[in-house]
Amino acid sequence: MRFPSRLLSANMWVALFAWLAYLVVITLVTVGIGIWGELNESVWEKAVQLTRWYALFVGVALVTEFLPLFIAHGQSRRQFGFQAAVTIAIFAPFLSALLVISFLLESLLYGLTGWTWALGKAHLFSAPTQAPMIFLEYTVMFVAWLVAGVFVSSAFYRWQGGGLLAIIPAAAMVLFVQATIGDKAPLPFISLRIGFDVADSALSAVLAAVGAFVVGLGLTWLIIRDVPLRNKVS
Repeated sequence: MRFPSRLLSANMWVALFAWLAYLVVITLVTVGIGIWGELNESVWEKAVQLTRWYALFVGVALVTEFLPLFIAHGQSRRQFGFQAAVTIAIFAPFLSALLVISFLLESLLYGLTGWTWALGKAHLFSAPTQAPMIFLEYTVMFVAWLVAGVFVSSAFYRWQGGGLLAIIPAAAMVLFVQATIGDKAPLPFISLRIGFDVADSALSAVLAAVGAFVVGLGLTWLIIRDVPLRNKVS
């Protein structure tokens, strides 16, 4: 099994087609609001929330689906850990690039129709044409959510119910990273307002993402380095 080339390629193709479908849906929603309602903010700013959960799902699948398959094909856990890190390092900016395109297309649509484009909260960017800053912000975000997914799923894979304890540090890591890109809101479905009061800047975002990548995957390696093979591979 060629890893991560086939795994990375497969995830990219799935993400691409999912994004195309999502792009159509969000465009129809945008047009609908513009025609029958009042459109004065970016719809894609809010639509991004679902994409980070998609990144979390991919991180979870790397362990639950591909770790046992990888080991069953005669590869070591160390090789899996290294290749999973490579996959995250490439897949996060790939997802971010799709969002850059989304904001540019949204800007074109708003420009053609005369609708007002604005952001509802703080970001590293202030306009849909600031592609480098959009790319940076969402790459940082996707790194955090992918790593969180890998870390939590590793804990569940090894300790099953005991993996619940891993949710706390994973959530803290995500909150900290997102605070550096201006998102100081609580996690979805949690009414208690928790977060980190840190400066939101490009430098702090990059440092936070690198820290999350190193620390999160380091902890993941400590969990999986001698984990027994649980899943059966047909």
